[in-house]
This record gives sequence, structure tokens and C-alpha cells, in this order.
Amino acid sequence: MRLVLAMVCGWGLLGCERYERVVHYRPPLSGIPGAQSQTPFVSKYRAGPAAGDGKIVIEHEDGTVELVSRNALQMLTHIRRLVAENEEELFTEQILSERTKQEFIERGYDPSEAFREIKRRENDLMALLARMPMGEFTPGLMLEKLGRNTFRLEVKGRAGEDLNWRFVDIVIEGGKWKLRWFG
Repeated sequence: MRLVLAMVCGWGLLGCERYERVVHYRPPLSGIPGAQSQTPFVSKYRAGPAAGDGKIVIEHEDGTVELVSRNALQMLTHIRRLVAENEEELFTEQILSERTKQEFIERGYDPSEAFREIKRRENDLMALLARMPMGEFTPGLMLEKLGRNTFRLEVKGRAGEDLNWRFVDIVIEGGKWKLRWFG
């Protein structure tokens, strides 16, 4: 009986083959321009390249501009640039959330008034953004969940005492982070 059992186990082991795969490999000094290696680089990340090769502003062949904001930092970067460059239309179309646009319409205002109000309070905006230079990655700041796909990034404590605007509310719509409002 033991002989039969040993033979069955032995045949099972003969059919097994060791399987190996490279999960991640980055050769030493591979970050240096012009560096070469005989072993190909294998990235940690298996996902395909990001839209636009990781760019947050994509200019299409037809001349249209697409703003990509996959996190609060990218959204705040767009806001800072659009306000500085007076890009009201691009701000209203791609950064302002649909909820906020709808609220402006319900109150009898054009959604582009949101940009004008932010532009009017540009000093308050820049003071807030100076306290969160790395968006949600700024040490001491936390992204607080307010509801479904709605978040608040707030400067708390002494760091926010002298600010007129202490937080920014953010909504994720269609996979993009958009501005709900400041407060």
C-alpha cells in the first residue's frame, strides 16, 4: 500500500514545474540618462500608462484642452493656474463641480460667477493654498470624507487661525476631482 501511495505522489511531483516570474526589477543606476542594462526594466505597476503620460494638462490635436485631476493636489494646481491666467471658461467647464454649477443656477446666477467670486477673493485663495502646498499630501492635513464622493481638505488649529478660507470641499465626478467650494 505504501509503495502505491509513494508511486502516486512521485508521479504527481514529476508533473510539477517550478514557475518563476519577475515582479519588479530596476537595475542599479537605471535612473541615470543613457544608462544601459542587459536585463530589461520591469515596473512595479502593471497598469498601462496614464492618459497623457501623466500630464495634468492635455492639449488635443483639435486644439481643446483637457485638465486631468486625479487628486486634490492636481485640482488645486489647476485652480491656482486658472485664476492666475484668468481662464474663466476652462475653470467653469472642467474644475467647478456639477453640484456647484447647479446651485448657482438654482439661485439665479450664472455658474461663471463662481470664478469671478474666487478671482475677487484671490488673496484668500492664495493664503489657503500656501498652507496646503502639497494638497492632501501636506503634513498635518487630512482629507475628511463628508459623504459619497465628497471630501474636505481643511487647515486646522493655529495654522488656520488667520485665514478667511480654511478648507476646500471636493467632489469626485466621472473619476475627476472637482471643486465644490471654499469655506
